[in-house]
Amino acid sequence: MKIFVSGQINDLHNVRTVQQAFIKSGHTITHDWTSNETGAKMLETPQDKLRNREEASNRASKDIRGVINCDAYVICTDNADCGKGMYVELGAALALAKTKGSPQIFLVGKMNHMSVFYFHPLVRRVDTIESVIKELANRNSKP
Repeated sequence: MKIFVSGQINDLHNVRTVQQAFIKSGHTITHDWTSNETGAKMLETPQDKLRNREEASNRASKDIRGVINCDAYVICTDNADCGKGMYVELGAALALAKTKGSPQIFLVGKMNHMSVFYFHPLVRRVDTIESVIKELANRNSKP
């Protein structure tokens, strides 16, 4: 399956660990947005984004394309800080799931930050990434 993993920018290590767990299970990551955050053009502050509008636009387009192309969207919620982009990605995934029937949406973690959308009926809340991998395997093995 094609997977998009979302999370807070300060939680890159965890997001990368989750992506690797999917890859080891035979899945594909539709877009690894974490690789952008270690490149030459960091976009940490609003001023960075204003100075690098083309780069910001490119990243936003790739992130949304990653969500559009995924079979399963996973948002990591163990980090202490809430994000911004991750909520936009979650909204895109919810809109697609509601109108197109895909992607499957999983919220993984302790929900250290909270959004009302975490409780949308299309969102499946689980404690671990292993639970998601197992659930995807079970769903895909059914006739």
